[in-house]
Amino acid sequence: MREISLKNVRDLLDSGSLELVATQVEICFPILQRIYKKMKLGITFDNIRVNGSRIVDGHHRYICSILSEIEIGKNVWPIPSTAVNFSWDEVIINEDDYENAEMILKHNIRDAELNDVDISVLNDL
Repeated sequence: MREISLKNVRDLLDSGSLELVATQVEICFPILQRIYKKMKLGITFDNIRVNGSRIVDGHHRYICSILSEIEIGKNVWPIPSTAVNFSWDEVIINEDDYENAEMILKHNIRDAELNDVDISVLNDL
């Protein structure tokens, strides 16, 4: 399976082609890698949450949907008045994993159940 690289992600963020606006200044590369692999396997994800053109929840899923060329749905969602817009070229790609092994397993269990896939497939990614 093709992997994504930091360069793939950085090139996308710097491309000026993203339609939605970031409301967080940082994304996690290991999370992007896991979501991307799952999307390429056909695992479906919850819709991202947007308010107008601003992402409320789902930055990682949004980026992965574009990189994998797999459409993801959008739900209209309220956004906190304190939310700040960030230009994608300002967004930091953190190479440290935000999630520990327990959190990753929890996501894999949820994704396996929702997609009727054996958990071992996701744990082996």
